[in-house]
Order: sequence, then structure tokens, then C-alpha cells
Amino acid sequence: ARITANGETKTMAFEVGLDPRLGADGITVADLREQFALSARIRDKVTEANQAVITIRVLRDQVNERMRKIPPRRKAEIQKLADSVLTTLAAVEAAVYQVKNRSSQDPLNYPIMLNNKIAALSGVVESSDNKPTAQSYEVFTELSQALDGQIGTMKKTLDTDLPRLNNALRREKLPPVDPAARPVVPATPPASPRP
Repeated sequence: ARITANGETKTMAFEVGLDPRLGADGITVADLREQFALSARIRDKVTEANQAVITIRVLRDQVNERMRKIPPRRKAEIQKLADSVLTTLAAVEAAVYQVKNRSSQDPLNYPIMLNNKIAALSGVVESSDNKPTAQSYEVFTELSQALDGQIGTMKKTLDTDLPRLNNALRREKLPPVDPAARPVVPATPPASPRP
């Protein structure tokens, strides 16, 4: 550590160790490392869930934007291709994230979905300085498998249905829908001058 005060700098080496009170309860550094490792895996799964929702929303925006540019004579045919993508992605989004939340009261009215369930597990694992319980691992495995299934469904749609839609869009001289596109952040309007 280095501290500077009154123009003078002092340094001192120290080691962060286990709280001695925990050692009295039989908690070891290995237990805390295991807790940290599971917490990191949970964090990564929450990120994966939330990134899937972001990707779905970006894709939906792109599809809807392209569909507005399709001439009426071709719209019905291409809309079927778009719907095959959008319907599946909407189902995945609804399984991963509670899409009905609109107000602060809605979380009380609608059940939490996978991203919130996984995130809530983090609170359980980190609620005390202990080795994670077997039940925490079981719940993590169950929720991870459910999320992996939803992401697998999303990937299958992106691998099979999206290329067909993109081919139809190219025939209409429109850019393809890009799963790697970043979300579009609305531009901030310039501040109006003060009177």
C-alpha cells in the first residue's frame, strides 16, 4: 500500500488473509475460493442470459426495420420468413427475461425468469463466507441447463431460419440482418437554447 500525505509518501507491504473468526468456524481459504469460483460462474451465466436478450432485441429491431422497406407485392412471402425468426426469438426472450415488466409493480405480478433466477442464486451463494452448498450447485446446474437449452434454440434459429430471411432481403436489395450488430443508442437531441 502507498499513502501520500503532507508531501510525504510511505509504503508498506501487507497480506490480506482469512478473517480469524472464520477459521474458528472451520472455514478455509479453499472454501472461499470455491465460493468465488461459483459466484464467477453465476455471473457469467447472468451475462450470457442478458446478452441473449440484447441480441434478440437487436435482431427484432433489424427485422422490423427491413420489413418496413419491403414492397407490398413481396411483403407476405418475406413476412412468413421474418415471423419464423421472430416467433422463436420471442419465445426464447420470454423464457430468459420477464418481458411483461413495465412498471415497478410488475415484478410482483409476473414470475421471474431464468436471468433473475440465476442472479438470485448469486445472493444465496454470497450471503455468507462459506463453501457453497450442494443445493447451490444443483440449482446452478438446473438453471444453466435451462438457459443453455434456450440459447441452443436461439442459435438453431439463427443458423437455419435467419439465412433464409437474409437471402430474401438480399433479393430485395436490403442489407441482411446481422446477429453481431450492436444495439442502436438513440441520439440525444441537442439542448434547446434557454430563453
